Amino acid sequence: MRIKASALFLTGILFIFFGLFANSRIKQNNTLQTSNNSAITTNVQKPARGKEILVVKILDGDTIETKEGEKIRYIGINAPETGQPKSKEATDFNNKMVLGKSISLEFDVQTKDRYGRSLAYVFINKTLINEDLVKNGLAVSETIQPNVKYQNKILEAQKKARESCVGIWGGLCIDPKNVLGKKENCVKIISIKADAPGDDNKNKNGEWIEIKNNCLANVNMKGWLIKDNSASNKYEFKDYNLESEKIVYIYSGCGQNAQNKLYWQCPEGKYSIWNNSGDNAFLYNEKGEMISNYEY
Repeated sequence: MRIKASALFLTGILFIFFGLFANSRIKQNNTLQTSNNSAITTNVQKPARGKEILVVKILDGDTIETKEGEKIRYIGINAPETGQPKSKEATDFNNKMVLGKSISLEFDVQTKDRYGRSLAYVFINKTLINEDLVKNGLAVSETIQPNVKYQNKILEAQKKARESCVGIWGGLCIDPKNVLGKKENCVKIISIKADAPGDDNKNKNGEWIEIKNNCLANVNMKGWLIKDNSASNKYEFKDYNLESEKIVYIYSGCGQNAQNKLYWQCPEGKYSIWNNSGDNAFLYNEKGEMISNYEY
């Protein structure tokens, strides 16, 4: 009986040992499988520059269509929309650079926008077209987290374009033949309160933009436009007169307009205007010339 008991005991120990070993192998295999799936998912979300594809249609300054019917929206930038100053020039430049040519694409973290268009950095050989548009003053930087792969290159291109007063930045420069410049050049965006107390979308009037008239004379701003980096947020001045040395506050929500207080959206939309993480404000006169720019 002792021998049988000992044999049974030994058999039990071996059963437990091999059971643990097998379970360990199963866990290792499951871990390996999960790891492989993660790698595949990561590669799908962030593919490297792929094969060359042919561009057959230019939709605007920052959107194209390929031979396969895929719509590509240039990521990290925003070109003027149709009807806005320099929109034709941006579209023409895009046409010259890529129409009928083979391009390659690089993607960032997000590969699609809400309209189903592919978001991509567009290359011809080593030339980044997104950057080229900004460098020529035909688009502005529009960084939306977490897509920051070429943010520094694009911001540097924008800085040079602004300093050189090319494209959309031309209105910021004073004609050297006109010593006094245009009187509108003394109307400036001086500050933006972007982060309202609490939830910005529920407290839209907790954020605002300030514009000051440093001119010696009053300026009628009828037809002037304020916009941010997006294509959707725009405010057009009605028949408004900004007095000399005065400041006007444009709040992001709805309210009763007064001499130094104006309201962006009545009735209020779903979202506030200014991004807490950073944005660009542009002020255009009634001719579509950029008068002031404020970046934060």
